[in-house]
Amino acid sequence: MDWSWAIEGVNNDVPRTMGPECENYMSNERRWTEAVIVSLGCLWILRWASKRADPIYLPCASKLNQPHTTGRLLLMLLMTFVFGIEMGFKFANKSVIFVLNPCHIQTLVQIYILAAKPSKATVALFRIQMNNLNGPLLAFIFPEVESRTLPFEQATYWLQHALLYIVPVYIIRNGIYEVEDIYDFNWVTIGVMIMLIYHFVVLNAISIASGVNLNHMLCAAVTDPFEGQNYRIAAVIHESILCPILNKVTVLLYSNKQTMKSNLLRKHTYNQNTSTIINDNNLSKDKLLYHQHYELTEKTTTEGTPLQQPQQHLPTLNVTEECIVKQRKHNISEENDIDIRIQEQHQTSKLLADVENERELLKNSSTTAKCNMSATKVD
Repeated sequence: MDWSWAIEGVNNDVPRTMGPECENYMSNERRWTEAVIVSLGCLWILRWASKRADPIYLPCASKLNQPHTTGRLLLMLLMTFVFGIEMGFKFANKSVIFVLNPCHIQTLVQIYILAAKPSKATVALFRIQMNNLNGPLLAFIFPEVESRTLPFEQATYWLQHALLYIVPVYIIRNGIYEVEDIYDFNWVTIGVMIMLIYHFVVLNAISIASGVNLNHMLCAAVTDPFEGQNYRIAAVIHESILCPILNKVTVLLYSNKQTMKSNLLRKHTYNQNTSTIINDNNLSKDKLLYHQHYELTEKTTTEGTPLQQPQQHLPTLNVTEECIVKQRKHNISEENDIDIRIQEQHQTSKLLADVENERELLKNSSTTAKCNMSATKVD
């Protein structure tokens, strides 16, 4: 297959873009060894962080069905327009292979996030791409525009990387998608690990096969302060530190009050839901205790005890259990509306307190029945 339209325009006029100097910067054996070790380590950490990450909460149905705001639509159109121009430059220069660079992938992800309605998948994508803000920052600190010779090509470079930071700020500021708790670093870990896996699996393989230095996976940039044989290991370390810092600082600077309120209440709500499930399991034990008490009193009655006392007619636990199940269903339908969740928490606490009272009553009744049984045997 002819790939000239994708790589023919790439040359070594710009230092360390391709060519023998870049290919011989380090051996392919070392490149593959680093790729295998880093990828396996990232997969293990990714699996660990995925199990620990808090679940994603969506807003109520009324908020999910709201139409896109004018600002969001304009930002989406501008982002799409800039990316279309960038693709035109890539096809004109026959260097389409550079579309695989992370900043272009992040551009596509942000366009989709702006266009789609909130869902668990889009929220996950937004949280993951929040850990790729190092790309726009490094693009401004260490710009690479020497190969951009067409009119407005350099201007497109600056505008695209500026939008890569403006879009997340706009989304956070307007509360379109909620980020994770400010103290939760599990989603940060997931985002960083996915970024590293993309570099060492996808970009590393394509760079070795094509000889093109995609995002400096073949050789270090001229301006790289960590230039040398270990530059990729150094990049793994300093980018794993830089990405979480940029993520959390951006959230702290631009989150609105509603977003911060959601972050503070989310973990508390999650813990209380877990506690509710535990208490529901205790209800099964209460039902067993109730049936044991019923069988005991029936046995005492059939034996014709002379000291029979009027049995206490206790309210069935099914009523309380049905109330809690019904209450939880109501909570699930509105669980993502913060104010409603606060009211539900008080109602659930009251129901659980009633369950505790019934439990004590059951224990006392069971003890009384045992005493009656013992008295009968003595007589």
